[in-house]
Amino acid sequence: MRQHPVSVESEVAFLKAEWRERKDIPHIYSRQSRLDNTKRYLVTIHNARPRHTAGDLDLDDSGFILVEHESKVTDFRDKQLVADVYFPEMRDLILAETGAAAAFPVEFYQVRSADPAHFFDAYSLYMHCDFSPNSWTKLARHFIRAAGTEAEYSDEEWDFALYNLWRPVGGPVEQDPLALIDASTVARSDIVEYSPVKDRDDGRAAVPLFNPAQILYYVPHMQLNEVLVFKQMDSRSGRAMVCPHTSFHDPTAKSDSRARESIDIRMVCVFPKR
Repeated sequence: MRQHPVSVESEVAFLKAEWRERKDIPHIYSRQSRLDNTKRYLVTIHNARPRHTAGDLDLDDSGFILVEHESKVTDFRDKQLVADVYFPEMRDLILAETGAAAAFPVEFYQVRSADPAHFFDAYSLYMHCDFSPNSWTKLARHFIRAAGTEAEYSDEEWDFALYNLWRPVGGPVEQDPLALIDASTVARSDIVEYSPVKDRDDGRAAVPLFNPAQILYYVPHMQLNEVLVFKQMDSRSGRAMVCPHTSFHDPTAKSDSRARESIDIRMVCVFPKR
């Protein structure tokens, strides 16, 4: 059995501290704008496999879990195959793991590689959240309508949660794994909105400011049959809201490690209010 370190140290980029007090928002849409708005911190990133083995990971506390799943998809760049086969597979998985009443895929997804054609298809090189908490419920209803359902889910009767389902494709992860912040260690005051568009403030997402109280995790050497499921928004109170995440350089990786490829898709789940 492969032995993995208890933790590794690596530099991770966070939004610069100056944005905590500013009234405007940062714009991160290119390599240069990322460098202008972030600062790298040397952090300890803990191996999450012992917590997984102990059953100590929970979507409503730590905000992430590791799930074994064999997909029938052989080519994740085949958009029709992903829509027809992988989306239903991941819908079944998230329903089983959350007990949600229903789940709807976000049609937009990404297959990430070392040499992408677009900035946002590259590995993320700064800690971020997928969406903004300030507009989450409105966005959830948009995604549900886009999925073509005729069901109505009102704010008065339903809660909404968004999950990211991340897995390697092409081969196990040997370099540039994903790091997540344990959601139970993320303060809401550390989450700041930003725009991924150069000249507009719409289409907002969010990024965390660095806080030494945050605890980071990764899953070393993820396999093709492993899915990292993590929370990205939740309207329910008393539960994990978000796991900020990014790729990072693993200092224990071999110099000839294969470039990582991965796919991440998102599912909106609905829960009846209690």
